[in-house]
Amino acid sequence: MKLPLHVLHIEHSEEDSNLIQRLLEKDGLPCKVTRVQQCADVFDALENNAFDLILSDCSLPGFSGLRALDIAHALKPEVPFIFVSGTIGEETAIESLRNGATDDILKDRLSRLGPAIHRALS
Repeated sequence: MKLPLHVLHIEHSEEDSNLIQRLLEKDGLPCKVTRVQQCADVFDALENNAFDLILSDCSLPGFSGLRALDIAHALKPEVPFIFVSGTIGEETAIESLRNGATDDILKDRLSRLGPAIHRALS
């Protein structure tokens, strides 16, 4: 795994994005994070940049995390996609995994994120 990781973070909360970046760095995963929150910005970021990992909230203003997954899977199917969400129902979690998500982590269980990323990138 090459470091720093280039991470696309689809997240409306700058505070949550900064928290996740700090946790990753504490777990030995230094990263350069590009945060986007609009559907058009997801397209733009994926078309114009190389990423090692995509993290996404499930509930976003104006579009859903599942839509973000569809976009990412269409443009960069080789890049692991992990949902990091405050709430993700069981049906949505199952649907996301069927549609190509690598994993889903609840924001109140962020200690699982580092191991999930290591698995996804190995």
